[in-house]
Amino acid sequence: MFTSAQLDAYLERIGLRTARRTGLRTLVALHRAHIEAIAYESLDIHLGRPIRLERDALFEKLVERRRGGFCYEQNEVMAHALEAMGFEVVRMRGGVARAVHGDREWFNHLPLLVRLKKGDYLADAGLGLGFCDPLPLAEGSHRVGSFNFSLRRLDERLWRCSLDPRVELLSFDFDLSPRRIEDYGPKCRELETSPESGFVKTLAVERPRPHEVRALRARTLTVHDPKLPDGKSVATVETAEEFGRLLTDEFGLALTGAEIAELWPRACEQHRRHLAEQEEKAAHSA
Repeated sequence: MFTSAQLDAYLERIGLRTARRTGLRTLVALHRAHIEAIAYESLDIHLGRPIRLERDALFEKLVERRRGGFCYEQNEVMAHALEAMGFEVVRMRGGVARAVHGDREWFNHLPLLVRLKKGDYLADAGLGLGFCDPLPLAEGSHRVGSFNFSLRRLDERLWRCSLDPRVELLSFDFDLSPRRIEDYGPKCRELETSPESGFVKTLAVERPRPHEVRALRARTLTVHDPKLPDGKSVATVETAEEFGRLLTDEFGLALTGAEIAELWPRACEQHRRHLAEQEEKAAHSA
């Protein structure tokens, strides 16, 4: 867990003043403040930097350097903070898209279970298209802002969480057995290094809000909002300047000019490859 000084710095980072009581109100406030302040992103993979899951390395990156991270980083930081405040937190084995691809997807996600007197809650700041508020661990549909999420029990210890299909047809499975952060190391290394990994193929920066979700993938910026025609808008980032402004101003990432200059050509190449793949698919289906 975080030290007292680290917890203070984390709470300042997410802009949260709290009495540090271990109740539902504090959990909801911290969960939403974390997501508001710290964007989901995979940029270090495209900058050639290894992902480190040790407490102090995560604190230095997400708190001190004001960067974001993907699921392991986001939820491990939030777990350290919650534990330092006195919450009981369970790190769970998660599998995004396990419903489609099977058991090989286990450990590609790290969701959290927070145990309260009022019951158990699913907490997850590591889904760029996910929920801003923790979900009660109860079967059924759960509305957060403008979006709906569902939880379904698969067996005694296994659950499935499905995202709002208007944003993406995606689910992740999780089981309630406690895990250690070391359990996720091999899968994390695979996801950050394998040429077949989506994290390696395409840089991503995402941020959910109660009433909209913004997602930048390579040069494509998608805004999911049920009030928009077709429920979303899609635009192509045209210049390096616009790309840098989105990363720093829109998503709040503290990146240097040199880092942005290194990422932009990578985003352009990924965008070019995506368009070529789409053209090839269209030609084969014609």
